[in-house]
Amino acid sequence: MSDSAAKLSMALAADFSAIGFHDAELELMPGTGVSHNHYRITGTDWILRAAHLSQSGMDAAGQLTIQAAAFDRAAPSGATPKLKAVFPVSDALPRGGLIVEQIGGRLPQSAAYLPDMARALAAIHSLPMPTPSKRAPIPHYMKPFVPLAANVKATLEVYLGSAGLTAKSQAIIKKRLQWLIESARHDIGAPITCLTVSDAHPGNFRILDNGRAVFVDLEKPAYSCPTIDLAHAVIGISSAWDPAAGLVLSAADRQAFIDAWLEAVPASVATAAESRILMARRAVWLRTISFFMKWRKESAVQGPWSAERLGKKAASHFRLHVDASLSEAEVMAAAGDWE
Repeated sequence: MSDSAAKLSMALAADFSAIGFHDAELELMPGTGVSHNHYRITGTDWILRAAHLSQSGMDAAGQLTIQAAAFDRAAPSGATPKLKAVFPVSDALPRGGLIVEQIGGRLPQSAAYLPDMARALAAIHSLPMPTPSKRAPIPHYMKPFVPLAANVKATLEVYLGSAGLTAKSQAIIKKRLQWLIESARHDIGAPITCLTVSDAHPGNFRILDNGRAVFVDLEKPAYSCPTIDLAHAVIGISSAWDPAAGLVLSAADRQAFIDAWLEAVPASVATAAESRILMARRAVWLRTISFFMKWRKESAVQGPWSAERLGKKAASHFRLHVDASLSEAEVMAAAGDWE
C-alpha cells in the first residue's frame, strides 16, 4: 500500500466502519482517467471512486450528488456498477467519494465487442424516465444539442486560437460550429429522452466472462438524446482515446454497433432516435475536438490535468492521439464525413 493510500485509509477509517468495512485498507488502482482516482478496498468487492476535478467546472458537492444519483438510477439496467455508499466532501476527499462495485472482466480491445457495448448502453437507455419532478439533480435537456453547441462555442472561444491548429483547420471548425449552432437552434427537440452517460468511449466498458458489457464511468450523466452516447462510442477521435482500449473502427464496425443498439432498445426508441444518429456524430466530434484543445493546453501545466499526474505512458498516448486528431489531415478527414 502506498503512503498516500495508507494515509487516506486512516483518514476514512470512521466512514468505512460505518458501512461495515472495519480496518479497511486502500490500494490505488492503475488507471488513465482524467478526472478520478480509484482505490481498491482490499478484501472486498468494492472500490472507492474519488474525483479530483470536474471537467465542466462543477462544484464538488454538486458533482458528487449528480454522480451518486447516476449510479443509483442506472443500477436497475444491470449494465453499471452498484452503488454502496457516498462519502461526503472532506479534507481527505476534497470532492467526496463513492463506494461502487468493483467490476472485473477485460477491456474491449477488439471491434468484436462493439455489439456488447451497444447492448449495455441500450439497457441504460431503456430505463423508465422519472417524472419531471424526480429527475434532479441529473440535468434534463429537452433540446440537448443547444447546450452542447453552447459548450463547444465557449470552449473554442478560449482554446481555438492557442491550440496550434492551422488556419485551414480553424476555418473548418468554425464553419462546423456555425452549422451546429444553427441546427440546434432549429431543432424541434429530442425525439426521445433517456438516461445517458455522455462519455461512452471503449475504455469506459468492461467485458465480463459471459460476454456481457458493463459501463463503469457515470461521471457526466444527463437525461438527453441517446444518439449522443452512440456517437461518442464510435467516432474515431473518441474510440481511440483510451491507451488500453483504443479502437480504430471501420464503417462496418460502426454500423454493427448501431444495429445492435437498435435491436436492443424498444422499437419506439429506435424509430425516434434513428434520424439523430448522424447529427449527434457531427456534434460529438465538435465537442471532442474542442475538449482536445483544452486538454493540450491544460495538460502542459501543473495541476489535475498534468502529465505528471496521469503517468508518462498514459500522458504520452493521450498527447500523441490529441496531436494526431488536431492535425490538418485528420480535421479534413473528419470534416469530409459531413459532406
